[in-house]
Amino acid sequence: MITFETAINVAQQIFQRWGDYNKLSEVTIIRDIYGRLAFLISGQDGLDKNSLTTALQTSLGHYDAQHLLWEGSEQNELARQMTVEIKRLRQVLVSDPNCTWYLLERTIAKKAWIDYSGQVDPIWTYDEAKDGKRPKVVTFYSFKGGMGRTTALAAVAILLAQHGRHVLAIDTDIEAPGLATLFFGEDQIERGTVDFYLESCTNNGNSIDMSAYMMQVSDTKLTEGMTGNIYLIPAGNVDEHYVRKLGRIDYQDAIPSSMRNHLSRLIINAVDFIQDNGHQLDYILLDARAGFHDMGGVVTAQLPHGVVLFGRNTPQSWNGLKQVVQTLANTQQEKLPIAIVDSMSDSSEQHRQTFKTQSFTLCCDNYYSADDTVPGIDAENEAHTPIYVSYISRLNEEIQLYSDGSEMQEKAIEETKNVLCSEEYRLIEARIRQWFGDDAQSEVSGNDAG
Repeated sequence: MITFETAINVAQQIFQRWGDYNKLSEVTIIRDIYGRLAFLISGQDGLDKNSLTTALQTSLGHYDAQHLLWEGSEQNELARQMTVEIKRLRQVLVSDPNCTWYLLERTIAKKAWIDYSGQVDPIWTYDEAKDGKRPKVVTFYSFKGGMGRTTALAAVAILLAQHGRHVLAIDTDIEAPGLATLFFGEDQIERGTVDFYLESCTNNGNSIDMSAYMMQVSDTKLTEGMTGNIYLIPAGNVDEHYVRKLGRIDYQDAIPSSMRNHLSRLIINAVDFIQDNGHQLDYILLDARAGFHDMGGVVTAQLPHGVVLFGRNTPQSWNGLKQVVQTLANTQQEKLPIAIVDSMSDSSEQHRQTFKTQSFTLCCDNYYSADDTVPGIDAENEAHTPIYVSYISRLNEEIQLYSDGSEMQEKAIEETKNVLCSEEYRLIEARIRQWFGDDAQSEVSGNDAG
């Protein structure tokens, strides 16, 4: 029986058994939104096209889209335009000595997760971020929810601010927002990522007033010891209108690159707004949606300069991270730096050694390329080198990092802050700074500490 998983292999076998296969130079498989296969073929003249058509229809059955496009002088103008567009979007599938195979996936959604083109640029260049000309953009991602991803982001923001870095945290987990409510009461949240996205779609490129979107962390108990600022853009105000807004966002490429463009605009407008108010930014931390969410794919693979991945030592977690790591290794022109965090880690040596072995295998199979010098399993500060964050019961409760004026809440903030500034979270912050050559000994950045 032909299935989605086997159709491409079957098609390749049909071509390779075809008598004129050695006269081909390229075959592009176009898989449509239902999984059916069409083909763009380049080769010599005088090929036995009818026998190939019959063989494909017979063997592929309902997975044959019954469209063969032959590249050549006999193409009409529309076919030539289609050929140019297919070649622009396709990705190499496999090469043999005589014929190169390509694949073009015609999906409705999830495109950011399956783009292995190696042609995507981050929101601005890695060198600009490393040199301090633009902020460093780092995404926090977990395949499964409940991994402590948002809590870790908050911890890293606090630690960076303690080192004098100015940080903007943006909640793009629009379907399960929670970042803003760590730092602010719900009644303080007005607008956020969802609102900006819709306004960006409708305002015809006009400037957007960012004052309603931007919040600054100012609780005196929390900011004690910080020489940098923390700014925040929530997902939005989760009121009776929120789901109606949310329902207008999914399917990122109804207009090509729409979601990337609107999120880029949000980030750039936020940076400009903060600069116009007399401050600079060193880091932008993006809280991504768990799983293979469309916005999560853009935020994780297309925009950042580095990604922190949260997982656990379970088959489901490793299977999810495998797909994510493949995407991060192949989407951008330069391989994204990654850090793998063992969330809610068992402190036993046996558990941690097992996790390290799994992490090493994952990176060897999906991240390090044949051209890389693969570091040893015990090498430090490499992509596969895990950071272990133990289970902490206090962080499994609802965290509130802002005061209601009571002595009890002041004490709770101090205790939670101490946990968030513990060694395990410091290791995440240090790994991120290492990616950009950001010296921890410099307690105040070159930017205005405000």
